[in-house]
Amino acid sequence: MTDFCRAAFKRNNQFIKVITGLVFLCYMLSFTALPLAMAATGKDIRAKDPDFPLYPSIKTNVDFWINIFTKFTKFQGLIHDTRHLGIIYEVIQLDASNTLRGKRKNKKLKKIVFKKYKNILLTLSKGKKPLSKEAKRVAALFGSNAQPSDFRTAAFNMRCQTGLKKEFKEGLIRSGAVIDEFKNIFRSHGLPVDLVFLPCVESSYNFKAYSKFGASGIWQFTRATGRLYMKIGYVVDERRDPYISTDAAARLLKKNYAELKEWPLALTAYNHGLSGIKRAKKSKGSYEKIIKSYRSRSFKFASKNFYSEFLAARIVAKNPNKYFGNIVLHKPVTFQTLKTKGYLQVKEVSDRLGINILDIRSLNPSLRKPVFNGQKYIPRGFKLRFPKIIPAPDINKRLAALYHDRQKPSRFHRVQKNDTAGSIARLHSVRLNDLILANSLNKRATIYIGQNLRLPVKDEIILARKGTAIIKPGKIIHKRTIAKAKAYRGKTPEFPREPKAKSIKDELSINPDIVTGNLKILKTYKKGKFIIGTIKVETEETLGHYAEWLKVPTGMIRALNKFKYGTPIAIDQIIKIPLGKKTIREFEEQRYEFHKEIEEDFFESFLIQGQEIYKVKSGDNIWSLCLNKLEIPFWLLKKYNPEMNFNSLLPMQKIKYPIINRQQAD
Repeated sequence: MTDFCRAAFKRNNQFIKVITGLVFLCYMLSFTALPLAMAATGKDIRAKDPDFPLYPSIKTNVDFWINIFTKFTKFQGLIHDTRHLGIIYEVIQLDASNTLRGKRKNKKLKKIVFKKYKNILLTLSKGKKPLSKEAKRVAALFGSNAQPSDFRTAAFNMRCQTGLKKEFKEGLIRSGAVIDEFKNIFRSHGLPVDLVFLPCVESSYNFKAYSKFGASGIWQFTRATGRLYMKIGYVVDERRDPYISTDAAARLLKKNYAELKEWPLALTAYNHGLSGIKRAKKSKGSYEKIIKSYRSRSFKFASKNFYSEFLAARIVAKNPNKYFGNIVLHKPVTFQTLKTKGYLQVKEVSDRLGINILDIRSLNPSLRKPVFNGQKYIPRGFKLRFPKIIPAPDINKRLAALYHDRQKPSRFHRVQKNDTAGSIARLHSVRLNDLILANSLNKRATIYIGQNLRLPVKDEIILARKGTAIIKPGKIIHKRTIAKAKAYRGKTPEFPREPKAKSIKDELSINPDIVTGNLKILKTYKKGKFIIGTIKVETEETLGHYAEWLKVPTGMIRALNKFKYGTPIAIDQIIKIPLGKKTIREFEEQRYEFHKEIEEDFFESFLIQGQEIYKVKSGDNIWSLCLNKLEIPFWLLKKYNPEMNFNSLLPMQKIKYPIINRQQAD
């Protein structure tokens, strides 16, 4: 049996006793006098498994994550050492409200607590004997053999981990709808069925999960990795489909295992990337040596702990009643499938079959929002799922007359100097009302040079986004609700005067519904039999994207620009593209849809709650800045700083950045 300790503490920070053996320490819960006990993990954690071994070196880490998943809530934050998860300095009480005030309050509290323990650890690092009760308590966490250097290292290796008890439990309940089919998928690939518990770590089985940096679905595929196994586009994103994405995850994990020969490394590669773990294996050899001593700029806390988190999630998920009492999982979902023979309008399908659109959307989560607002058709060849209430032959008969020959286009207008919303509407023969609603323009229909206004299409249901806002420096102007938008539709808005497009330099307005950036082909010229176009590289774009949209090899674009293999392209760089097999309009449409998709997905999951200023420090680069400090995607940061050269940041340079928060779940 694993040894464990139980300790209770009062508000005066009573000294913690250290118990010998394998110990999982318990610490004072701030702002309450209730005792805190870190639960023993029981005999199941000691069970030997040839596929998923529990190494002694990571046992404390697994214990830590079990308690995060089962004992602590998002109201609690564990201040701990990043290298030794058994060292927990304190548990702080957090403000879990989804507000800007709560976020700032938590940030301030963490800063105070981190500073407190950093000072204690730096004092201990000088080799002085601890005098205060707090210093003695902290010193005891490291054991009697701790050296001054251990304390100094620890002073710069602290983080706060919030609890996930509620999220994990709810995820287990949701998993019941699909987990049996997931096990069948993994069996079909000859893989261990316990891999079905990996989404407990990735997303808590949240089928709408979406990260700040664009990872989507319960398996949290990024666009780059997802494109290797699934269709990802403006109409269909298969990362959102639980069954298709599970098959993709099985294939990815199977490939990782074939390359790395063991599951601890294969699972770590799922988080860190296969090439990165192959380098680590070549450098250090075994999983334990990698975790203990491998160093790289990208191999950080998340990657080091990923396998430990999986082991913990697997233990909890296989023993749910032990950790959560009697819980009832959702019943498995049943449906039937029809492969479409052409393009279908979802509303027509709903009306003809008598099936609620919400039911169609629920069973087909890979269909994106534009399909359901009438902006796009369900594509040809899509495997459309229906409830088992109508015989399959009847479905085929009823839908036969509804098919369309081609997909609806995505049109947009890049705002130029002297443009007005009215002049753009007249130019493209669309209703001014619809143009305003499609782009969530303000009451004066203010537009800005460089914005890409989406042009509504026939039969589109156009409603203003509920709860969104136009963000201006220091001010938030909330948009009309959906109810008001419905009342507004069909009426002619009265503007005192149509304002001309403003310069982005004069006044900055961030509208989440409008894509910025120059997505047009700048110019074209003939070179032999080919038409060559020049474009300006925008955020998130790669040569692979251009090749995909143009249906040409990436090597052709490299050769045209005389790029060496492996040379990355830079933001705002001017490059040439061949237009021999693709029209200018089709290329620009796909390019626009790519950016629109990224931004729509982001703002469905996150809200902008304000903005702040960051001063560039020596050594900062845009990628580490976005990922580690500001925690926002680069494309969003560029919206707030449209004129800034991000390829060359200067110390003390001021960068505007938004404060974002996750939207409440539906």
